[in-house]
Amino acid sequence: MAFRSLTKIKIKVDMKPVVENLVFRLHYRYTNVIYMVSVLLATLYGLVGKKIDCMTGMSSSSFNDVANIYCFIMGTFTVDRLHGVKVGLEVPHPGVGPQQPGESITYHTYYQWVPFVLFVQGVMFYVPHWLWKNWEGGLFRQVIQDLSVRDYLGSDLKTYFSRKDRFDTLSKYISHQMDKHRSWAYKFFFCESLTLMVVVATLFFTDWFLGGEFLAYGVNVMEVIGLDPENRTDPMSYVFPRMAKCTFKSFGSSGTIQVRDVMCLIATNIINEKIFLFLWVWLVLLTALTSLWLLFRLLTILIPPLRHLILKMYVQEERSRDVATVMRKASVSDWFLMVSLAHNMEINVFGEFLTYFAAQDAIYKGTTPVDDYE
Repeated sequence: MAFRSLTKIKIKVDMKPVVENLVFRLHYRYTNVIYMVSVLLATLYGLVGKKIDCMTGMSSSSFNDVANIYCFIMGTFTVDRLHGVKVGLEVPHPGVGPQQPGESITYHTYYQWVPFVLFVQGVMFYVPHWLWKNWEGGLFRQVIQDLSVRDYLGSDLKTYFSRKDRFDTLSKYISHQMDKHRSWAYKFFFCESLTLMVVVATLFFTDWFLGGEFLAYGVNVMEVIGLDPENRTDPMSYVFPRMAKCTFKSFGSSGTIQVRDVMCLIATNIINEKIFLFLWVWLVLLTALTSLWLLFRLLTILIPPLRHLILKMYVQEERSRDVATVMRKASVSDWFLMVSLAHNMEINVFGEFLTYFAAQDAIYKGTTPVDDYE
């Protein structure tokens, strides 16, 4: 009994009538979760250990704590010239060594902002869905009139046996209110386009945030992953150095300023490099999928026969004439509403509805169903 109840609950959640496609859900559901998990992982070292640990050479723990906090807030740096040289022979760590006068260095101040940036980016991936839900306002759930797949998986078949009445109500509603759904459809198309804007903006903002190293980050890592660790220049050491330098100034016992060039272990970068490598792969794939989907969406808007073919895929072959009747004067928004209904209804039920609607539509318009495409 308990298992059957849980099964029904799962069905009602998974089969909820929705307009969003898989690509749309990849943004607001999966990518949003990935970023929130990344936020948790990025703060992990702050909970279980030190984010940064600088070697000051002082025995005073309070002085070491101050140096650690200072270097974490103000940032560390690496010497550009010392990347790519022999580690263990010329330098102790990539980019760590004596700085010559006028020599270029790279400051690393981003790591304290990583959790905040990841959180904001995760929220941005949810924005198109939030915007769509506010614009849509539950309209589609009202339009489908309890004819969705979910409603046939309950404890009785009342909805199935009363489907003719629901077909009539839905047909009359669509026939008289089609024009009002034009803005509904185009608002969804805009939200789909917004998903691509968000993922592309995320790629370029992350690249700026990491000093112009993110766009090629994954490619560079893949190029050296099979090389000998002793002879390769790890691109992660450029973007996420585990060891870096920090200049800390303080007063000595005589009141003179003492400058300490300390070396710091940035423990948080151990997880940051993995997080951003995974995000690079995910964002590149997501950008490609979203671009292909929006290209498909553009083709459906511009090519009526393609819309006709797609709608035919949701019905049995013998109902092709009904599809032609419905599509004869259907606009893009009309087609999108019909496809959304088909996606959320069982194939036989949708086929019955389409036949019923085609007949009613022909009566309303005084026309005879003719297949214009065959």
